[in-house]
Amino acid sequence: MSENMITYVVDSEDKLTYLRDVFKKKLPLSHALLARLKAQEKIRVNGQVAHTNYLLQTGDRITVDLDLNETSHILPQDLPVDVIYEDIDLMVINKSAGMAVHPIKNKLEGTLANAVTYYWSQRGETRLFRPVNRLDKGTSGLVLIAKSQYAHQAMFKQQKQGMVRRCYQALVEGVVQEEHGCIDLPIGPARPGSAARRTVDTAGKPAVTHFEVIKRYHAFTLLGLRLETGRTHQIRVHMSYWGYPIYGDSVYGQSSSHISHQALHAGRISFLQPRTLSPLHFEVPLPTDMLNLLARLY
Repeated sequence: MSENMITYVVDSEDKLTYLRDVFKKKLPLSHALLARLKAQEKIRVNGQVAHTNYLLQTGDRITVDLDLNETSHILPQDLPVDVIYEDIDLMVINKSAGMAVHPIKNKLEGTLANAVTYYWSQRGETRLFRPVNRLDKGTSGLVLIAKSQYAHQAMFKQQKQGMVRRCYQALVEGVVQEEHGCIDLPIGPARPGSAARRTVDTAGKPAVTHFEVIKRYHAFTLLGLRLETGRTHQIRVHMSYWGYPIYGDSVYGQSSSHISHQALHAGRISFLQPRTLSPLHFEVPLPTDMLNLLARLY
């Protein structure tokens, strides 16, 4: 039997009649996940497979095996993976700039998904790659990955409630005068049907970015940024629209010979462990190329 279990014992004061009541009130699972668990006979009462119309009794022990039979279509590749943290539900990985998070139609290899799928395969594990947050290919830093549908559901709920906090550092062109502030501007596709470039658009989705000055240079500013929402290219779009494009951003600013990507780093992330609700916080320093870039400034 899998070690990836959640367990609940029925108490006399629970006022639960059927097994389905447990999943409504005590162990909330999405309809999609519950359907898959039932189909694979992963729900048991007192060790026996049970249906959700099972009539509960005080002392009944309900166990749910969260390890579903899944098939990944991502090609495993032996690529470097910097695992910062891992438990039964989650992984936190420090992604390098230049690596995409997920394959796309014309780029099926060389991504974080390929690397993590290989990492799991070496331990005999078959999982679907479920990133909780995504970073642009040219952005370095922390990526949170859910190792099961249960964990992904729980972390998606935390995100909607604003409980997943993500903080970045960015070197922007120009000297920002305000010490701190908030950019609250909606973001949408730059043109109808565009899958890549984004722009500030009153008809777009709400997007909120908080910033504070870390250090000012002669013609640049190092900013600390915190996302309240998570729109595609949000920080890059907001900074460019505000008049302080991120250094090296060839899409929303201009490229640079001193760094091969936008100078943007997702250095901190915090959230609650989905099973224990223990607070977790992780932080990684700026990558070497950004440190070298800052050393050139004055």
